[in-house]
Amino acid sequence: MMNNLIDKQPARLEAAKRLSQIVLSSLILLYVISGLLEETILWTLIIVPCLSLLIFLPGMLKSHARSYDWLCFVILIHFCVGVTNSMSPHATWNDYVQTALTVVLFISSMMASRWQKAAAHSETAGA
Repeated sequence: MMNNLIDKQPARLEAAKRLSQIVLSSLILLYVISGLLEETILWTLIIVPCLSLLIFLPGMLKSHARSYDWLCFVILIHFCVGVTNSMSPHATWNDYVQTALTVVLFISSMMASRWQKAAAHSETAGA
C-alpha cells in the first residue's frame, strides 16, 4: 500500500520534498562554511545548528510527514536567529542567506507535510 501511495503522489508534493531536502542541505552547508571562515573556529557554533537539522533528514528521506512537521517548528528557531543577526549593525552576507533559506525551508516543508497528508487521506478514502 505504501508503494502505491508513493507512486501516486502529485508532482507538487515531490517538488516540495526535493526542495526541502536541497534547502536543508544548503543551510547545513552554510553553517559549516560560515563557521570555518571565522577567524576563531567555534565547533559548537557549527555542530549544534547542523545536528538540530540533521536529525530530520532520515525521516525526510523516508517520507514521514511528521518529520516535516517537526522541522517546521525547529526551523523557526533558526529563522529567529537569522532575522536577529540580519537586523544587527554587524550583519554579514551569511545572515541574509540564512534568513532566506529558513523561509524557503519552512514553506516547502509545511507544504510537503500538508500535501503528503492530503495524499494519504485521499488514498485511504478511495480504498
